[in-house]
Amino acid sequence: MKAWRLAKYNEDVTAAIDSMTCEEIPVPEPQEGTVLIKNAYCSVNPIDWKLFSGGFDGFFPIKNFPYTPGFDIAGVVEKVGDGVADFAVGDRIIADLGLVETCVDPPLPQGAAGAFSEYSIAPSTICAKVGDADFETVVGVSLAGLTAYQGLFTGSHNQDLGKCKSGDKVLILGGAGGVGSIAIQLAADAGCYVTTTASPAKFDFVKGLGAKEVINYHEQDWGEVLAGQDYDLIYDSIGLMDDLNVHAPKVLKKGGKFVSIANFDPSAKGTDDVLFQLFLLHSKKPDLEKLVQMIKDGKLKIANDKIYSFDETQAALKQSMGGRSTGKVLIKL
Repeated sequence: MKAWRLAKYNEDVTAAIDSMTCEEIPVPEPQEGTVLIKNAYCSVNPIDWKLFSGGFDGFFPIKNFPYTPGFDIAGVVEKVGDGVADFAVGDRIIADLGLVETCVDPPLPQGAAGAFSEYSIAPSTICAKVGDADFETVVGVSLAGLTAYQGLFTGSHNQDLGKCKSGDKVLILGGAGGVGSIAIQLAADAGCYVTTTASPAKFDFVKGLGAKEVINYHEQDWGEVLAGQDYDLIYDSIGLMDDLNVHAPKVLKKGGKFVSIANFDPSAKGTDDVLFQLFLLHSKKPDLEKLVQMIKDGKLKIANDKIYSFDETQAALKQSMGGRSTGKVLIKL
């Protein structure tokens, strides 16, 4: 099978992307509890290329170079391993292969990540059937959707997170991105009052998702605009220290939550007034099934910015690096 491979870490991430090669490697065999998926689409997430520098090796190590990057897949079950009873050959599924689940030491038999290839291995416990839904409408929901859903409502890995409820005031930093655009919809559907930050060109987009207020981050300081308004939760997909230390205390109610998916600074911490939590999702079949059903019911739409061919995987990663996509960047096999 064809698979995109990275041979080693490189602090210059652009150079790392340029160094990737598309290679012929053996099709893996599913082990007990796993399935082999023939991929139809992949979805790009920022963590895909952020791993390339090696800066996250202490958190999410890559121990099996060369490795195949990527986490989001959509495709058809080709084979099932022993002990798999809930999936059969021919099932159409999606999965987030899992950052904390696959980037481990010692490495898993199938290695870390593994989406940017013609076939992938996934535990059946993280896959969700999609029925006759178009793959391109659902492939982008796995990592980004689970990140939004768990961060806002349920938490993961025993983290006490969001617990958003109707009437809560929620600020989403970076509302036009892959995670932010889903978080707006989920919070609005739950009855929350949603404010977000975006560039003027994306105001209509985020308002269409359910945001009641939009702040132009190019010209406005959201900490000043929303000062004293006692927000219940800030959901951060940007990762700036000033957002946590300077702006959030002005906006959150006492004891309000600042949930970040992007601030890995070791000095980031909460106070008596601001509860800080760095959030890492847990790939869970029930949560993913819920998101798929919301898409089918018309309650959630995954916006796609651009679809690249498999040969253009490097270009897809570079677009994600630019940070200006409206929604998801996809790869079609």
